[in-house]
Amino acid sequence: MKKSVALLMALVMVFGLLPQIPANAASAPPSTWQEHWFEHKELLKLAYYDDEVAVYFDDDINPNQANWIYSTAADVWKYTKQTYGSMGGDGRLYVVVHNKKYSGGHPGYYYNADHDYRNVIDIGGSDFSSRSGWNLDILVHEIAHIVEFAANGAKGSPAFRLWGDSKWAEIYQYDVYKALGYDSEAQRVYDSFVCKSESFPQAGTYWFKNWYYPVYDNYGKNQTLTRFFQLLAQYFPRNSAGYFTRDLNMGEYVHFMSGAAKADLKSLASGAFGWMNEYENQYQAARRDFPQITYGGDVTISEGAVFYGDANYGGFAVALGVDTYNYNDMLAAGIPNDKLSSVKVTPGIKVTLYEHKDFQGASKVLLADTSYVGDDFNDKTSSIKIERVN
Repeated sequence: MKKSVALLMALVMVFGLLPQIPANAASAPPSTWQEHWFEHKELLKLAYYDDEVAVYFDDDINPNQANWIYSTAADVWKYTKQTYGSMGGDGRLYVVVHNKKYSGGHPGYYYNADHDYRNVIDIGGSDFSSRSGWNLDILVHEIAHIVEFAANGAKGSPAFRLWGDSKWAEIYQYDVYKALGYDSEAQRVYDSFVCKSESFPQAGTYWFKNWYYPVYDNYGKNQTLTRFFQLLAQYFPRNSAGYFTRDLNMGEYVHFMSGAAKADLKSLASGAFGWMNEYENQYQAARRDFPQITYGGDVTISEGAVFYGDANYGGFAVALGVDTYNYNDMLAAGIPNDKLSSVKVTPGIKVTLYEHKDFQGASKVLLADTSYVGDDFNDKTSSIKIERVN
């Protein structure tokens, strides 16, 4: 009798009538969930859960075709928390999937009652039978909103008025695809995003091509994206409940992004967005109002070295003390791979630049301030040693 019951349960699970559950999963979410937001009225069924996600399907989704969502949503969510930190709530992402109805998607946040105090993405408009194209994009896009509205214990997105529904989401999406090894999807969205122009803040603005991708590529990739939200949570005004009390203006946005990039991005912003007198006044006011946010030439160190992205001590600036910095250490500190052009060295310090990670390949020793590391080593550093001179 026990064998028959076990066989029946196995068959039921195979055909998708019970949720698929890994052995190490945390406490089970509810087996059903009645929608009560916007026009949504479906009784959802729990299809899968693990420590990262709980996936609910409506009755029109075939779980045997859409089961790629389980691992993909979990991977994206896990990477997102590792990169941007906790998103609050119980730690899980609740993924709601509809077939042809409720086309598009929306997020819900752990601090709101409308989705029962859970971090939610609700997507629909496809049978979700393949992990590619729009099916993947809508899932990742909605998670981007949870980052901007819930990272670092802060509530709300003061930059949403500036970048709208998709501009931040685009660089987040590209980074996720690169990080998870979805190289063809990353190339696909890159090719699409670089061609997109918007009417805000002025007609013909290419957010991805002229702003986000150059910042991402030249100033530390996801480390810069992460620092932006950290700086907002730390310094931009919030009330006692954690909600931001107002929106960023353009000058403040560029100031906070410059702090995240560890470089003055005003020139890049001017080329991307135009630079009206209003923006300049806002930018100068932001530097006065938020002096804790520093970048570029503001960086100093008493013992060690300051590394710069451009010649003549321009671009990003990262100060490092005496230690060894392999490839991953260097990236974590905010120095992109193969993006180093000048170095300031404090007295009694020796800096050795290495062409490859693990302190391999060609090397170059610096014992004093160097405004240009030379054609032989410009943008060719993948690991660094900083030592005291005996």
